[in-house]
Amino acid sequence: MIRTIIETNVLLYVMTAAGALGILCQFILGRRYSRLTREVTQPQPEKKNFMKKLRYNYRTDRKRCNENTNIPLFVRRQINDYRFLHMSLHQWKRMAAGLFLVSIAGAAAGLLYCFRGGLADTCAQNILWTAGGITAATAAAALWTELPYKTSCLQMRLEDYLYHAGNALDYPEPEAEQPAGAVQERVRRKVPALGLHKRAAAQTETNAQREKRELKTSLAKIKDGMRESAADAERERNREILRQMDSREQERIIRDVLAEYLA
Repeated sequence: MIRTIIETNVLLYVMTAAGALGILCQFILGRRYSRLTREVTQPQPEKKNFMKKLRYNYRTDRKRCNENTNIPLFVRRQINDYRFLHMSLHQWKRMAAGLFLVSIAGAAAGLLYCFRGGLADTCAQNILWTAGGITAATAAAALWTELPYKTSCLQMRLEDYLYHAGNALDYPEPEAEQPAGAVQERVRRKVPALGLHKRAAAQTETNAQREKRELKTSLAKIKDGMRESAADAERERNREILRQMDSREQERIIRDVLAEYLA
């Protein structure tokens, strides 16, 4: 069966497919790094999902560490925790390297079987040429994508952003200043609205509530009048008692009252 796989070039197709997938992973990684770097360098990076999560995690980390955040370590952790299609960037790199190793391992196994099984030299040459082409294409893709450079560039951009804008992330963004005309117009609109609300609240009072309120007011007035009448009667009775006393008794009572008041 292995002989058939090698002679029908199925092994070459598998090697080529694995190498092409590895190269595709490198290009996906390079595009993702470039996109993240563009998000950081845009005029309003906080509108992007990656930067929103970064800002939120940075605020939380600063509160947890009492404003003593290690920014380089924080940036590396955020890059490692970033997920694209449910995989981290490091897992994408491992997949690209693993597919390349699978292709080379298939080539090595095919060559070993060719030498031991006595297959034609053409099969071994095809395997060698395919392995060489896959290696050259993978190396060219690695040079083209420049993943180490893009990784360091993204880390540098994030550190620079946090160093210069980190303190400002703790405060809410100020609202845009509105012209005086807009403010006055808003005030004018609010004033009639308040009057309408008060008028509507006054109209909602029913007749029973109005009668109850008027009855309470009348009772309060009656109680006040009764208190004033009782006070007048008491004062008149005291005057009558004083008139019936002689002058000495009146002076004695007045002195006692003054002494008690001034004590």
